[in-house]
Amino acid sequence: MVPFERVLIVGLGLIGGSTALALRRAGFEGEIVAYDMAPAAKQALTAGTVDALHDRALEAGGARAGDLVVLATPVGATVEILRGPARHLAAGVVVTDVGSTKRAVCAAWDEQPAQPGVDFVGGHPMCGSHRSGFAAAREDLFDGATYFLVADHGTARDDMTAVVEALGARPVVVDAGTHDRAVAMSSHLPQLLASVLGAVVADSDLPVVRASGLASMTRLAASPWSVWSDTFATNHDVLAEPLDQVIALLAEARSALAVGDPAPLERLFARAASFENLPLHALDRDGPSG
Repeated sequence: MVPFERVLIVGLGLIGGSTALALRRAGFEGEIVAYDMAPAAKQALTAGTVDALHDRALEAGGARAGDLVVLATPVGATVEILRGPARHLAAGVVVTDVGSTKRAVCAAWDEQPAQPGVDFVGGHPMCGSHRSGFAAAREDLFDGATYFLVADHGTARDDMTAVVEALGARPVVVDAGTHDRAVAMSSHLPQLLASVLGAVVADSDLPVVRASGLASMTRLAASPWSVWSDTFATNHDVLAEPLDQVIALLAEARSALAVGDPAPLERLFARAASFENLPLHALDRDGPSG
């Protein structure tokens, strides 16, 4: 059950659009209002996925008590909304976001007092696609996915837990710093490596065969920079450590190849193969916790 009368979604792309579709699938009978200037967003209105579509930003007074506001925007835009219009929403409104980093977003909310009675719950669904826009949205996008929530104990967090479960995802409560460290390794580093490999292949004079290995390794390389620019800008410090490890291991592999010594490569392959046997991290294994 979704414990809100209305859901206002700012940004009707992949995540925002999928949120609306998943809410409809879950039987949400309240009003869904979207804010998006992209022409493709009109498809959601035509299909009845949303009840109203505004081609302007969320404004102060745009939400009323009992509403959930979902900021499905890039991290930079989310920060600006939290510093501006979100400060002046009516008491009884809950605000959440879907950004891939949480320290900058939560800091923006905490840096100055908001309207009394307005609550914020940071959110991040661990699912997505290299495609973007409402055309890529799916009602099952969240099914079985980990959905991080960053909030203290309280009614707002409980209500967001119910929303996440209605979407089909698994809510996991975590603090902002732990979240950013976890996604640096599991999401941001893979994206960066895929983009590097894609660039190497694109610039190569060698014949390229579209083999399954290359396809699986470079799938993420199709992700647009506009989706990732804010992510790297707000998590570059945490990403530096695993990236340094990658660079060091690549240098070792390059040296081993240069001298024809297979031993370091054998050890590397053995360590890599053990990845499949690693237990799930507690963040993925456990349900909501304090």
